[in-house]
Amino acid sequence: MTEIEEFILTKSQNTEQTKKNYRTQYKSIRALLDNDINKSSENEILQAVKTLSNGNVSNEWTYMNIPFMIRQSKGYKTDLIQKRRDELKILRETHTQTQKAVKNETLPSMKTIQDFTKQLYKNKEYKKYIVNFLIINYGVRNKDVDCFIVSSSKDAKDDSINYLIVKSNEVEWRINEYKTLQSYGVKKIIIKSKPFMEAIKSLQLNTWLLTGTNERLNETGLATTLKRILYGTTSDKHLTEGDYFKIIMSDINSKPNTTQLLEYFSKTRGTDYATLLKYYDVSKKGEILPNDEM
Repeated sequence: MTEIEEFILTKSQNTEQTKKNYRTQYKSIRALLDNDINKSSENEILQAVKTLSNGNVSNEWTYMNIPFMIRQSKGYKTDLIQKRRDELKILRETHTQTQKAVKNETLPSMKTIQDFTKQLYKNKEYKKYIVNFLIINYGVRNKDVDCFIVSSSKDAKDDSINYLIVKSNEVEWRINEYKTLQSYGVKKIIIKSKPFMEAIKSLQLNTWLLTGTNERLNETGLATTLKRILYGTTSDKHLTEGDYFKIIMSDINSKPNTTQLLEYFSKTRGTDYATLLKYYDVSKKGEILPNDEM
């Protein structure tokens, strides 16, 4: 058994996509080494990762995780790797704060996104309206809106996919597949908005929301497809769901019930409170503090 496959056996709780990512990252690092990771020196590993990253701190952090985990699982030395990881952590945090400041200057307001979403409804662009409605109102990630549309709970039997269950007066959004499922479990959200009900009922049942057919969109094309649906100033400059969530965080930071809203979006997105504060608060005020949690 290869080194990477032996390691992946210890990660049975991870999703298949995560395991695939591990294999891809390992293959890239291993190609630059003369031996397996556990048979290579830490300096050789550090150099290989540095070469792969090409000066990108985030990429270097990502690539560094695989050799660190593999060596740690077998009890091999990781002193130098850990030292570099600590350095990268500081560099990433500095970069994050800088990017947050830049984003605050360039992202549109919540009202702009809400007006854009309302216009999609008026134009009867219902699929785009539904996707924007879900992301801006619940702060979810790309995968959450990759849903199959059915009319009854009895048709939502596959617990590995997400559903929009269209009932007479409401929609049950059952999210079985998303990034932090292992931590937060299945999410169930009830939607009673009349415009949303009209929009979803105009779409064909037993089809995927993003394709309009019974053929599911390939996961590798998910981010690109959604980016074309979300708000953009020009045809080639659209926002991402991450941008939408930054807009949400900036908006709620000016609200009197900030804490309650943070708790709400922590649940709907499936992200812990501390992470929301660290990575998504792009406002200048900086009024949201970790100890503000109830």
